[in-house]
Amino acid sequence: MQKALLTLLIWSLTMWLCICPFAWADSNQALLLVKVAVPFSLRENRDSPQVWPVIETPLSVLEQQLFTDAADGRLDDFSLLDAALIASGVDDTAALRHYRERIAAWAEELRQNNRMDGSHRRQVEVIFEFLHRNILYGKYNIECTDLRQALDEGRFNCVSATVLFNCLAGEFGYSCCALETPGHALSRVYLPDGPLDVETTCPRWFHLQHDPVKQVEALEKTIGRKSMNDKSMLREISPIQLTAMIYYNRGVDFLAEKRFAEATAANSKALRLDPLNGTARGNFLATINNWAIDLDNANHFDEAVALLRQGLVFDPHYEAFALNFVHVHNQWSQQLCKEGRYQEAVEMLNQATSEMPDREYLQRAVWEVYRRWSLALFEANKVDEAFAVFAEARRRHGACREALECELGAVTAYGRKLIAQNRHEEARRILDRAMILQPEAPILRDNHPATKDNDSR
Repeated sequence: MQKALLTLLIWSLTMWLCICPFAWADSNQALLLVKVAVPFSLRENRDSPQVWPVIETPLSVLEQQLFTDAADGRLDDFSLLDAALIASGVDDTAALRHYRERIAAWAEELRQNNRMDGSHRRQVEVIFEFLHRNILYGKYNIECTDLRQALDEGRFNCVSATVLFNCLAGEFGYSCCALETPGHALSRVYLPDGPLDVETTCPRWFHLQHDPVKQVEALEKTIGRKSMNDKSMLREISPIQLTAMIYYNRGVDFLAEKRFAEATAANSKALRLDPLNGTARGNFLATINNWAIDLDNANHFDEAVALLRQGLVFDPHYEAFALNFVHVHNQWSQQLCKEGRYQEAVEMLNQATSEMPDREYLQRAVWEVYRRWSLALFEANKVDEAFAVFAEARRRHGACREALECELGAVTAYGRKLIAQNRHEEARRILDRAMILQPEAPILRDNHPATKDNDSR
């Protein structure tokens, strides 16, 4: 489950706080791009709705059966082993049967061991030692969530080790559950004299049971990071919730490889199994967000916007979605303006503004498109069409302050350029026409060639 830590290294939290409130088209600055790291310390959110994401992918045949079985909050038709294998990607009943038989064979081998005649605690130790000697003989690897890697190659992480320990202990009638902490998983066995927590990733755990400091050191050496000492962060989870951890760990792996669709699907399945899991929820949101950014960087603006819309349906309060919704529309409108597709840019930004009326930048962006559009027409000596743009803006938005400022900005900018080129007659005609629209505007009078001629006298 420590995948979140890996993701923090891969997806660094980056915010380009380069908000350019005016004339963004003439700046190389971006609006606001927020790439989100997959959170590893989100606590269970009890206020979250018990729904799964709207972004869903088809389930395999076995997944359909598993999710139907899990709908009532417990597994009846599948075991923890089955569920973990299905979450790992197994979609073959013969493969499930094969792995069941292997666990049963290992359990039988343990039964023949005369060391299983001791106390309950001693029996748990023997099961644990057998697990690491005969099954998890490979190395700990943070990426080895897939249970097949543990069963076939002996390579494991905290999730797969916890699943197998609980399965093997269950063969001997022990009641176990998994414990989830931010970035880690372990097991809890219920013994007659009280619960026993077992760090399933640490082969020397029981050897060092009388030296807690060395226990912690051995664990940290195995997992490669500091362990969580705050016991209040422990969460008992059911077999279904443990299966969800496999899905969202796979999602982190996919995200690290930029396999966004698969990462989204994996996290979506995790949330279907454990709707209140804060980590799975955070992973899902971060995946959608970063996928949209990737699409934006590839100039697939319409796809990025569609994805962010879906994300906002799932969580309308996730600020990164709103920020990047604005950012993508900024990038999209700039691209359309570069291609001379100003009308499309206006329509697109007006639609975005209707969806997010509280984002003032979108409204300013519309007026910036009008300004660029009219200036492009002036430069092409299409004066009538340039003034038609102003008329269209007034028709759609009224003679508001923004419309007036847009007209003034475009006309005076072009008028000054003409005057600088000694094209006074052209400047006079354009400014005269603008003064009909805004006769009281001082900036038009101040830049009018006739005014400058009188001042020079």
